[in-house]
Amino acid sequence: GDKAAYLATLEKLVMHYGKKEYWVNLLNSIERKPDFSSRLSMDLYRLKLAVGQISKTGDFMEMSQMAIQDGNSLEALKIIDQGYKSGVLGTGPEAARHGRLKDLATKRAAEAKSGLAAAEAEAQKSADGTALVNIGFSLATGGEYDKGISLMEQGIKKDSLKHPDDANLHLGMAYLLAGKKSAGLKVLKTVQGKDGTGDLARYW
Repeated sequence: GDKAAYLATLEKLVMHYGKKEYWVNLLNSIERKPDFSSRLSMDLYRLKLAVGQISKTGDFMEMSQMAIQDGNSLEALKIIDQGYKSGVLGTGPEAARHGRLKDLATKRAAEAKSGLAAAEAEAQKSADGTALVNIGFSLATGGEYDKGISLMEQGIKKDSLKHPDDANLHLGMAYLLAGKKSAGLKVLKTVQGKDGTGDLARYW
């Protein structure tokens, strides 16, 4: 019944052996923590995708829809493409629905691209760095790592963020996506939030 010791043991098992079932148990356990914030649901999905836990049609669909809602349409397209490649999207009675979701993500990505310069200019003017961080993370998850990371760093430097741990978690993830492991680990080690951000940063 000692949940803290159970989690600590799971972390060590993942660290030393990395078996899929240990990862499943570990990531499911943080979602059940009473202080886990629901705003981090997409970040938990991202980690599950990275360790190969996203395999069901429903998970790919929900994750893609959440990415679109967050303004990360390029990321949504990557998730959808992964679903198609793995054979869980684009087949069965819901194939047409999968196609509509892909079309929506493609449309939103095109709209975001055409409005990027204006959105970036507006974000630069703001005293709050959140918009710059969000735009940068959207670019990074879509594959534009250098520009995305640069905007995120500018936003964090404004030092007026509502959720600074979220911003640093995302910056660390962006560095990892870009293949800059040492920089990513350095940033992730600064994330100590008790709402799930610290756990997610540690597991990345």
